[in-house]
Amino acid sequence: MTFRKERSPMERFWYMMALVVGIFALMGLIGTTVDITYHAPDNAVVYFDPVHNTYYAPPYIDNHRYPPGLDLKALTARTVAEAERQGIQPDPVCVEQGYFKEYDTVTHIIKVQLGLAEPKQSRWNPDGSWNF
Repeated sequence: MTFRKERSPMERFWYMMALVVGIFALMGLIGTTVDITYHAPDNAVVYFDPVHNTYYAPPYIDNHRYPPGLDLKALTARTVAEAERQGIQPDPVCVEQGYFKEYDTVTHIIKVQLGLAEPKQSRWNPDGSWNF
């Protein structure tokens, strides 16, 4: 014979409230620590260096952060897709500094979907040009 206590409607209400608050707290904690990564789109324009068989992000070059001795006159514009098809690698410094990736949190994405926040401006425009 087991004894089972019947819960009152108020007790059930508070249990449900605690459960809902706990779920929201857990989602908030996870949502702010989990990042979604976006890579440079295939049509993003980059600068190609034929001497080193490397491509650079335009902000890296245009803001004069490039390595010394780089011949700027030899650089040509290509898209990321063209460069990768030809086996051209991105500059390791550009990759390390995060030029070819963007991050957004799960919480921010949900807020945008609910209309509570504005979407972040992307680093890349739809036509492949860069915002910097």
